[in-house]
Amino acid sequence: MTKVDCFCIEGIFCWFWSNDHRPPHFNARRRGEWVVKVFFLEKKAKMIEKAKWSGRISQADRKALSNMTKQYRGNLLEEWEEKVNYDG
Repeated sequence: MTKVDCFCIEGIFCWFWSNDHRPPHFNARRRGEWVVKVFFLEKKAKMIEKAKWSGRISQADRKALSNMTKQYRGNLLEEWEEKVNYDG
């Protein structure tokens, strides 16, 4: 596991799994509340996917993740390519 470095949101931990799958995404967690996958090349409506066992993500957290993801999309792709060992 490796931390997303291009942005930070207070109280939310964002990371890549080092051996993950396509499409490019990162994971985000607010401890004790929720875990989501953020598909940063997708449009806003399909960008955030909640983990099945996770709690409910607030609108404020969803908006913060969406905004930062859109702002740093290019940086996220660079980090994905550098940090994730995927097959092809």
